[in-house]
Amino acid sequence: MSDRAAVFYRKMKVIWDRIPAAEDETSRAASSFLDALAGSRRDDNLVQPFRNVVGTVHSEFDTLMQSEGSERQKAFLNLEKLLDEIIDNGSVSDNELAETLWAGFFPEALHLSADPEEQIPLLRNSRLVNVEKVSSDPVVSPEKEIIFTSNVLLSPPVVLSDSEKQNGNRKADSRKSYSDEIQKVIDGAALAGREKQSFWYDHPIPVGTPVENDEAVYGLSGLAKTLAFEKERGNVDADARLKVLLSVSVTHSSLHEWALPWLRVQLARAEKDSLKGLDVYAFTEEDSSRIVELLKPWIRNPEDFEDLQKTFGVDGEYGRHYSFLKAMPALWSVLEDPGLKATFKIDLDQVFPQEELVNETGRSAFEHFRTDLWGALGKDNEGRNVELGMIAGALVNEKDIHRGLFTPDIPWPEGLPEGENMLFYKLRPMAVSTRAELMTRYEKSDNPQVPDGVNRVLQRIHVTGGTNGIRFDALRFHRPFTPSFIGRAEDQGYILSVLHGRNDEAKLRYVHASGLFMRHDKEAFAGAAVEAGKTGSYVGDLIRVFVFSHYADILPGGKTEVKKIVDPFTGCFISEIPVTISLLRLALFMLDSRNDAGQRKAVMKLAGERLPEWVLNKEAKAAELKRCWVSEKKAWNSYFDALNLLEEKLSAADKDAEKTARMFHEVLENCRIT
Repeated sequence: MSDRAAVFYRKMKVIWDRIPAAEDETSRAASSFLDALAGSRRDDNLVQPFRNVVGTVHSEFDTLMQSEGSERQKAFLNLEKLLDEIIDNGSVSDNELAETLWAGFFPEALHLSADPEEQIPLLRNSRLVNVEKVSSDPVVSPEKEIIFTSNVLLSPPVVLSDSEKQNGNRKADSRKSYSDEIQKVIDGAALAGREKQSFWYDHPIPVGTPVENDEAVYGLSGLAKTLAFEKERGNVDADARLKVLLSVSVTHSSLHEWALPWLRVQLARAEKDSLKGLDVYAFTEEDSSRIVELLKPWIRNPEDFEDLQKTFGVDGEYGRHYSFLKAMPALWSVLEDPGLKATFKIDLDQVFPQEELVNETGRSAFEHFRTDLWGALGKDNEGRNVELGMIAGALVNEKDIHRGLFTPDIPWPEGLPEGENMLFYKLRPMAVSTRAELMTRYEKSDNPQVPDGVNRVLQRIHVTGGTNGIRFDALRFHRPFTPSFIGRAEDQGYILSVLHGRNDEAKLRYVHASGLFMRHDKEAFAGAAVEAGKTGSYVGDLIRVFVFSHYADILPGGKTEVKKIVDPFTGCFISEIPVTISLLRLALFMLDSRNDAGQRKAVMKLAGERLPEWVLNKEAKAAELKRCWVSEKKAWNSYFDALNLLEEKLSAADKDAEKTARMFHEVLENCRIT
């Protein structure tokens, strides 16, 4: 235990005392941990995940304080002075306290300026790209040249309580009308739910969900309406169809058997013609394994093939299926349809609000895709060459769209933070970044600091899980991927893999598609699923700090160079003190009586199960992630090398390559579910 750190945390008691503490088990567990940090209690008898971690928290503090002259050392020295002043004189201004706390624990809240209103134009200016050459081969027929993708995340049925059954719960009532065959699927999925959960997702779809609340049915129906609108507008032929690729992931391993049958059931039960014009293909882990086997003759190194077997698939953390959904369409373009140019991912709780798009931007969704900025070349504000081979749009909440498309889906933080937000206030950089990047409108201007959508555009670092795409030429050259150890913010993690590019080549970046919005409807039709996923989301957010902090250390330039580019929002999860940030944040959440008691208890239980492997074996975990990164980077290189070889052989009418293409077609047809 560090005496220096213990003294500091004794002084921090004046901060903890500002939080109205609950009088229950979780609050007492948090108080015991905070006492242990201050040296007034042993930590080997605390509950998980607080047990035996005080030394690590103290070590992180000491490391910062030993960094002579650094900004973080100065920040903590200033914080100590302020704490002394509060102890001696009783108070300081709330604003000064917040900024001093953030400077030490969460400097991303003060990125570029202490004034959040000033942060927006400063951040926007830092994202400017001067366009030097537009794409010579832009997307012109999205219905023919883009594969749309999304992920279906399934969990076992929701277990109804006796009172819910007695009160005629709608889910229970809806199940009465199921056929014996469908009920067999639901019962099988329910048995799968008795085993230990393997993976946690924000809001998976429980098997047995009524069709009107099913995210997969909703999102696909919305995409079909998007196509119908484009037909009415005269943008596509009347008989045009969209290719849609779905990954199907499960929370429990035994759910594999029931996942695809349930998805087929739900799509079959959708309203007549609601999926008209869509060719939907669903890939499970078993299907992805078949694809890898097809590629075996084209992988030169046997070890690389083994790595690819582990890497290419849809089960696991978010990063695994996210990379699959980018890479699989590129293979499709080589073996099945050379006319394809790009892939675009949507989330199934989102739809294109076509009428609003046309009314406010003058362009429909497909007309936005036709921009020659997608694939343009330019220079960023640091003089780096960039290739805008990716594209990113934005979101507007269903409840806000009446106020206009450019209504941020993240609220502006009002007042000063309380509770855990005093030390980790992600809402502030998220709100700033949303307005600076996602909400930017291109406007005609001669001012070199104003993005006009012609000569000057925005590159995007902050992207959402849907409403983003990548060209296959950029994908096959730069080879980005999200490592499979990333369980949250897989969209943010994707660009990190290629942030510094390949030697002197242009760096791959997203172009901001100003006005390309999707409407976020989750709260409108499946709020219960969102509520049910809150505990997993919160704990996943804590783990995200560990994952992103370790990941940044692996990348060229380490945390310092990575954060120069990705701060404030993506970078706020990359910390020099990840154990400190995560556990203090958790402790203050547990302590705070303003948080729901049931949720605090659920979070405590799940955190106790999931966090120890990150906090008790910090060095071993970091080494494990690095091994995974190296292995997966090799795997993806072998994958794209195989694509290049197959393309070359197919152009030469090679019989083996043609056989692989026929076998690939058979797999596709087996995966077609509409």
